[in-house]
Amino acid sequence: MASGRSSRRRAARGRALVLSTPIPDDATSLDKEGAVRRRLVATTGQCPCGAVLRMPEQLVPGVVNIIAVDHEDGCPAIEEIDGGVNDVDF
Repeated sequence: MASGRSSRRRAARGRALVLSTPIPDDATSLDKEGAVRRRLVATTGQCPCGAVLRMPEQLVPGVVNIIAVDHEDGCPAIEEIDGGVNDVDF
């Protein structure tokens, strides 16, 4: 018989930094929608297109872990915005 412990894995506790840049005032409505959807994925784990944020089994502490989300074709979240929202220099 089980020892009374749950067989479910416990979520690891730690800190995460999610980068979200400002949306330019002159961005098109499609660019703004794309930025909003990327923020939704970062905060809720889901996009209206059906894409889901899947965290890897292991994250490496102390380094930048980049996690890709596969949005559906035509989703505004995959569009690049000139001048910045998708342009990140590491």
